[in-house]
Amino acid sequence: MGITLFFVVLAPLCLLWLARPERLLQLILVTGIFEAGSAVTLGGLGIAPNTLPAMTLVGYIAMQLLLGARYPGRTRVLALSLPFLLVAGWAIATSWLSPRLFEGRVFVWPQKSTPPFALTALSPGTANLNQDLYLSLNIVIFILVALYATRRGPPGHPFRPVNLLRAYFASILLAFAFAVWQFANRVAHVPFPTDTLYSNPGWSILTEQSIGAIPRINGTFSEPSSLGGYMAAGAFCSGWLILNDFPGLLARVTLVTAILGVLLSTSATGIVSLAAGAAIVIAMGLTIHTRRFLPIIKRRAVQFVLLGAVLVVLITILAPDVITNLGTIFDTVTNKQDSESYDARSSTDLDSLQAAFDTLGFGVGWGNNRSSSLIPGLLAAVGIPGVLGLVWFGWGLASHVRALRRMDRRQEDIQVVNGASAAIVGYLVPACLSGPTITAITFFVLLALLVSGIARAESRQPGKPRLRLFPPAEPRQPAGEDSAQEQPLQHSWVITS
Repeated sequence: MGITLFFVVLAPLCLLWLARPERLLQLILVTGIFEAGSAVTLGGLGIAPNTLPAMTLVGYIAMQLLLGARYPGRTRVLALSLPFLLVAGWAIATSWLSPRLFEGRVFVWPQKSTPPFALTALSPGTANLNQDLYLSLNIVIFILVALYATRRGPPGHPFRPVNLLRAYFASILLAFAFAVWQFANRVAHVPFPTDTLYSNPGWSILTEQSIGAIPRINGTFSEPSSLGGYMAAGAFCSGWLILNDFPGLLARVTLVTAILGVLLSTSATGIVSLAAGAAIVIAMGLTIHTRRFLPIIKRRAVQFVLLGAVLVVLITILAPDVITNLGTIFDTVTNKQDSESYDARSSTDLDSLQAAFDTLGFGVGWGNNRSSSLIPGLLAAVGIPGVLGLVWFGWGLASHVRALRRMDRRQEDIQVVNGASAAIVGYLVPACLSGPTITAITFFVLLALLVSGIARAESRQPGKPRLRLFPPAEPRQPAGEDSAQEQPLQHSWVITS
């Protein structure tokens, strides 16, 4: 067992903010960029830096619940999250059952393997235990954060989930700063903390890739595509909030920074994701948001064209060789389907689909197979029942988000819903292109903010019926759930601070 600089810095902060969950949540989001680092190493396993504040937060909220705390939106959160919880239970159950039911009859790509890499017959073992633990931790964090974020806070000190979006924006800016620092290291040999940032032995770190004379940058992530995907998600979030009148300069700075971060990574996944996001916004501007979005899209498009033209002129004058290298990058991105890596990824996805077919659609179980992109990986892992459960979950959240469109988009709860939903889409698009799964704690925190934001916003709608998943655990006042939560109860106490 070994500790790193991340542990030395984060452990005191976790102790300092032990009773300040908002600070711990912000710390989780900011440190989520250090994907390739570890706070603690256990043999060949590294504990991600943001796991420390995440576990501290879990302990704090769990202790409150054990002491009888009740959060105002708990029934709504559980109702909205039910499909997701069922899929998680199915994933963990099949991770134990499928290898025993289909032993030797299905071939999979194992999560951890050594050269020569090859398909392996499915068999019972402990190889998927780590993945089950990561999934369980992420689900616990998701539920507890969603419950906690429904609170209102004490008088004079309201809980403001929108500050968590600002912490997420700060993580984008910090990730870009490290990417620029690494670029300076690759080009001008500026000292860079490689040993600290890439201290997780569980990841294969790709730091020396280049396209022509242009180095590919992975920043604090394990590979350039991970950096590109993270920056693309930040662009989705900030761009959508700008279109929905998010106040302040931070979102605009984040959008520009995120786009530059994608370009700096030279990741085809990130670039295609940005193009997909722009296409989505334009399509919405031409259909359901024509009156409000179309003028903004036209104005921003002109600004981006003018800025791009100025940059091209400056680069042509100051560094003409860069144009040739940019052409190489463009050819690499557009001809990605002709590369050996693309063929290998496609073959892995086809093998994953075959594994799902060979298990009669039930899946090989969570953690027993590694694909190259999200959808084949989910089909292989949780099968058709699990994918249908996720579709049910996603469709339900999307319908609730659409129902909130009539509310004032300047309300903070609506801003949280808009920002979190856009960031989640920004995570899903790159994963569908080249991500085997999504295990980042940041994703599950954003998902929790979306669910809690829906619950908070719906509670403000007059006459909105509340769906109860379980009968109330204590007497209710006739005035409704929210007013009852403000009253001291005989056998439990309510979180307001």
